[in-house]
Amino acid sequence: MDQINTKRFITARKDLGLSQTELCRGICTQATLSKFEHYGKAPSIQVLIKLCQRLGLTLDEIFPTGPRSQSVEAKQLDQAEFALIQSEYQAAQQKLAVIEFDSLEQSAKMQYAFVQGYVYALGEGSIESALYFFNLILSELDNEHQTIFSLLAYTGSGLAYNKKRDLAKAEYFFQKVFDQLESLALSDTKTIWRVLNMLFYTADYFGSIGDYTVSDPLLDYGYQICAENHLTYYLARILFRKAQNVSAQHGSNKELSALLSDALAFARLNNNQILQQKIIKLLKK
Repeated sequence: MDQINTKRFITARKDLGLSQTELCRGICTQATLSKFEHYGKAPSIQVLIKLCQRLGLTLDEIFPTGPRSQSVEAKQLDQAEFALIQSEYQAAQQKLAVIEFDSLEQSAKMQYAFVQGYVYALGEGSIESALYFFNLILSELDNEHQTIFSLLAYTGSGLAYNKKRDLAKAEYFFQKVFDQLESLALSDTKTIWRVLNMLFYTADYFGSIGDYTVSDPLLDYGYQICAENHLTYYLARILFRKAQNVSAQHGSNKELSALLSDALAFARLNNNQILQQKIIKLLKK
């Protein structure tokens, strides 16, 4: 047990301002967490993975003497996920291509499957391949649906079916996400990014089918999360979707112009050229 870096774990928890009770909520008992922090008595690997996820840590940071290759793979996965956030699907695919899936631990396999599925669903890949990776999470890797990866898989499945224009199935999955979104604890940076991912794509879907009573509140919640956590990337997309909703509902030109101007500013800040073109096109209308 002397190899477990409990100091790194405790520091991460305190840096996020989480009490033991807040950190372990929904994962394990406070007594289990206390024994780990004070005496190095490790809980089950599944519990430890969930606790580390909530803190934005990898197992390698808790077990620093572990294989170096795991740290390298963890970094590659995080880089692939960030490329996905930036809509750089080819770059994300290239990062995933050098990772040996079978060598990954459970949590990393779920991250790999989530990113790979989104690359297929949002890029030029096969929809069937996207659904394969999402089903891998839902039926095998997280078959009890205890992690955020199941919700990400629901969102991705909705994206895939929407791309196929199978709206009944798309709405089924997006509704499952909507029902749970506001109950998610924004406990670490990775979780915040992933919640924003699900918020945006769920709001975008409902906006695209004209259900603004669902789409608009989700967009407002996403904007609030971005503002409170000083994140700008999703702001441009959220504001543009909001502008599309206002336009479709024949809202005021003043509100529409303000939303588009703000969206364009953030799109330029993040160098999102594809979104800039879409915003400029709507501004010209």
